[in-house]
Amino acid sequence: MAKKIKQPKVTKFSELENKVAALWTRVSTERQEENNCSLETQERICREYAAKHGITIKKQYGGTHESAKTEGQLYRKMIAEVAADRDINIILVYSFDRFSRAGNEAIMTKAYLKSKGVYVISATQPIDTDSIAGEFMENILFLFNQFENSLRRDKAVTGMTACLKRGEWYGKAPLGYDHKKVGKTHVLTVNDDGRILKKAFLWKANEGMGDIEIVERLALEGLRIDRKHLNKILHNPFYCGKITHNLLGDEIVEGKQEKLIDEATFNKIQGITHAGYEHQEETEPFPLKRHVRCSDCGGYLTGYTVKSRGKDYYKCNKKGCKSNHSTERLHQQYCALLNTYSIPKPLVPILTKVLHKVFREYNQERSDTRTLLLKNKSELERKQVELKIRCGLGEIDKDIYNATSAHLNEQLTQIHKALQEAERDLSNEKKYIADVIAMSCKLGTLWQDGDFRTRQKLQNLVYPDGILYDKHLGSYRTENENEVFRIFRTISTGYIIEKEKAAKENAPLSPLVGMRRLERPTPTSRT
Repeated sequence: MAKKIKQPKVTKFSELENKVAALWTRVSTERQEENNCSLETQERICREYAAKHGITIKKQYGGTHESAKTEGQLYRKMIAEVAADRDINIILVYSFDRFSRAGNEAIMTKAYLKSKGVYVISATQPIDTDSIAGEFMENILFLFNQFENSLRRDKAVTGMTACLKRGEWYGKAPLGYDHKKVGKTHVLTVNDDGRILKKAFLWKANEGMGDIEIVERLALEGLRIDRKHLNKILHNPFYCGKITHNLLGDEIVEGKQEKLIDEATFNKIQGITHAGYEHQEETEPFPLKRHVRCSDCGGYLTGYTVKSRGKDYYKCNKKGCKSNHSTERLHQQYCALLNTYSIPKPLVPILTKVLHKVFREYNQERSDTRTLLLKNKSELERKQVELKIRCGLGEIDKDIYNATSAHLNEQLTQIHKALQEAERDLSNEKKYIADVIAMSCKLGTLWQDGDFRTRQKLQNLVYPDGILYDKHLGSYRTENENEVFRIFRTISTGYIIEKEKAAKENAPLSPLVGMRRLERPTPTSRT
């Protein structure tokens, strides 16, 4: 029998005789540096904290622009050196979000450091690292830092989706197009390569020419492209004025880019006899169709009805898979799964504060947008007045006046719509946030009571890439889920585990109630 290796005992932070620290400072962006969180400010506050609490600073790391949401090379180097240095027992940071915003990875890194006798201490968020409640609060802060990052990312995704739905392509322009930004509008126009590429579509549609021959002809025209790339281009509806994207799901949007070819030519290449791209609605009894995938073969489950029994079923169409389940069972399990995303009541105040901060930032950005829109509106109205004067003086003819006036009116219409969106404010922010939290804690009920479209929106929100169903275990597998809801589930699970652990160790959780200012609940506490 192998001899059990005894782990060295870690000295509690409050019992450390010589406190030696490594100072870590970091900002992610120049904007963050300007917002009273510069590297110099972080260093000054940390050194003042160290002098006040008898901490000796041996080394200093960071001092650069580096993202806190992922562990960069400089960060990993710092962790390795501190763990190997027997003198250092503290990593001193301005705040926990400067140490890391990577959520679970940050928690694991902190646990690793603690096993080496190294504590992560914040100069502006004093926490009792020796207590269970204090350690749990540190974990909550790391998770909420990641949660805030996820909200910002979701807001960026919302903006990109809105851009696509307006018919504007925001990313790298496909081959044959030039991309430029006029104000906040993305404009894509056909370039010289595009005019050559247009011949490929015509050769394919009118002459039935093979891809290899088309590639050879294009090379003679001066456009070199491989066969696989050509095949993707010939099947990309972008070139006939449509926009498809992962952010749009199955929706196909009429784009504002210049068309390379007409829709009829594109349809002819695809072997499509009908025009248009209307997406067929899924049938009402099967909201999980094209959302749940078989864990064995990865194929999407489809729905069918056995009329003789009057029952509906989901099945995998792959031959020999034999994945067949009643809709009633899959729907009940799906509701139960959604109900696992909830926030424990004691943690609701913390989440509320985070959401208040996020909404304040969002409203500020919306206010800035409104100011810019009003400025553009005034400029367009000024141009309209000048246009009328020039037309009245006979400087421009009627046709030019009508075309220019129509263009300006179209721009003004778009600005008026954007202003209506920007001017919608959250008049009762507290109630709105309370409703959001309440809704997030009863996703299963919302899905069960919702109509077909509501169900699909909700399930695509929580599981944007779909979800697997394991027919052997008879349960769902959550491999890819919305980061925000994943954090909800992690917090809920972690809270339950810590609560059970504290109960076993007879450690009261009452200190957690008094930790809104992240301070120890006893007058004799020290950091």
